[in-house]
Amino acid sequence: MNGVHMDELENLKVKHENDIENDGSSSDRDPLDESSGSSSERETWGGRFEFLLSLVGYTVGLGNLWRFPYFCYRNGGGIAIIPFLLFLLICGGPLYYIEVCLGQFSGKSPVKVWNICPLFKGIGMVMITTSLIYVWYFGTAFGWVFYFLIMSFYPTLPWSTCDNSWNTKFCIDSRTNITEKLLNVTEKLQNVTEISQLKTSGTEFWERNVLRVSTGIDDIGSVQLHLVGCLFLGWFLVFLCLAKGVKSLGKVVYVTATLPYVLLTVLLIRGVTLDGAWVGLQHYFVPDFSKLANGKMWMEAAVQCFYSLGPAWGGVITMASFNKFHHKALRDTVIACFADAFTAIFGGIVVFSVLGFLSKETGTPLDKLPFSGAGLAFIAYPEALSRLPAPNLWSVLFFVTLVLVGIDTQFGVFETTANAIIDLNYRKLSKYRLWISASLVSGLFLLGLPITTSGGYYIFMLVDWYVAMFGVVFTALMECIVVAWIYGADRLSDDIEMMMGTRPSQLLRILWCFCIPTFIVGILITTITTYSDPSFGYQYPVYALVTGNIFAFGPASLIIVVMVFQLFKAKGTISQRISRQLQPARSWLPNDSKQRKIYQQCPYQYQHGLRERFLTNILGLKQH
Repeated sequence: MNGVHMDELENLKVKHENDIENDGSSSDRDPLDESSGSSSERETWGGRFEFLLSLVGYTVGLGNLWRFPYFCYRNGGGIAIIPFLLFLLICGGPLYYIEVCLGQFSGKSPVKVWNICPLFKGIGMVMITTSLIYVWYFGTAFGWVFYFLIMSFYPTLPWSTCDNSWNTKFCIDSRTNITEKLLNVTEKLQNVTEISQLKTSGTEFWERNVLRVSTGIDDIGSVQLHLVGCLFLGWFLVFLCLAKGVKSLGKVVYVTATLPYVLLTVLLIRGVTLDGAWVGLQHYFVPDFSKLANGKMWMEAAVQCFYSLGPAWGGVITMASFNKFHHKALRDTVIACFADAFTAIFGGIVVFSVLGFLSKETGTPLDKLPFSGAGLAFIAYPEALSRLPAPNLWSVLFFVTLVLVGIDTQFGVFETTANAIIDLNYRKLSKYRLWISASLVSGLFLLGLPITTSGGYYIFMLVDWYVAMFGVVFTALMECIVVAWIYGADRLSDDIEMMMGTRPSQLLRILWCFCIPTFIVGILITTITTYSDPSFGYQYPVYALVTGNIFAFGPASLIIVVMVFQLFKAKGTISQRISRQLQPARSWLPNDSKQRKIYQQCPYQYQHGLRERFLTNILGLKQH
């Protein structure tokens, strides 16, 4: 304890100002808090590595193998890694640690944890809403992965030939050089317009068999039964793994969080030995520093950081809430952040080696390959794998990897929404976890049916474009301001010391108080000034763009709505209401019975004045 007597440490432990206890403002309490039951009843992880593996599994998802390579591909290759790592070190990682500490200290879900500052309980609502949207629409992508996995067991990979019922006369066999095929086919086509319609067999399989895509979002079409079946299979698997909460999840992650690295290594060894792989690796690793002047790339790097790492979504808080109170969380945070960066870059090597092979094989420059968004995972990779010896083996390995990393992310996001319901009244609702999970899975399955229609892909891409554009980044900004300045970085440091025995470094406090808010404000400004409509070869109608903006800004508006509600239900003058709502609620207590008594008996004394608060939060200097 660095020579400090335990009694002196205990005197530092805090709850809230004494005037909240004595001003008779019982009406300011959240009635749900009174019925939430003892936090000591909350289940915890069974083994010492279960939390770490769950955290890694939640953090490392399809975003690392799909979104990150596409982010690099769209922004000139490996140069995009620089802003991504910078945001990870300065913003994502420190914010991630805040969430781990909040969840572990309180043992609460993202909704209840914001009793730390009742005026901003809306932050928790935004987290749950955003997670619910994510788990809804991304569950469909999970179904796509299952469909490709099932098709990989066919004797001939169905996306490798043009001999199928869904193929058109414009299909180019994936086994044939596209340049040579163009010369042969051009003579049979009537005009240049038809030549532009040439598509590879992999593209036609994706568009005409998997999606059976319509002409646009106005043409919603019919439900595709093969996608409905795969969607059901995905959700059923999630339900089986999470039926008993963290007790079952903690065992599943030993496989789902580790096996993908074995499979990725196998795919990497095969990828880098392909003819032409160096073309892709050179594009990935040789940076063009002039592209650093592109503000849009920095904005996309920040969004990618928040999307792949997972802060401000609520999942980190949820999983940390099942920790034992004195768990050494800093170690796990560092490992999870490293795993996120490592897997993204590692997965990029796998993808770009295959893109280089595909570029040389087809005679098309790498930056001209016709892939965007989901196309990297569902067109480029399947096409490349179909050209290898034993293509079924490599295809199965690749899509099993996607299933494992995808289901881990689904676990974390699903548990976030399920536990938000259970924590409304933990003592009564925890016994119905199985039924709550079943009901939630059933609801999400039914809500996912529109995305299984012929026009569902347009819905998916619209939501995917907007959902993380503004709301997640804005939530991260509010989260940091509330914790670092209103609750106080010094007070949070006391809480962390109570849990782990050591205080955060001064550098970490500076990041919390200054660097993260400054960077995020810059991201938001860049987002607004470089705003553009979704662009992947389709022009959305106006009403669809309006709907997309609702997905982008609607969840964030809950902060204002809840703030107004909190002030309305409180008593006293406006200034008194605001003052009370900025103080932690009575239910904000440590998730440990012994430390809870200390916390209640030793109120934290805030420093008054901006200069004093600055010195306290940054330097830890207190005036007595």
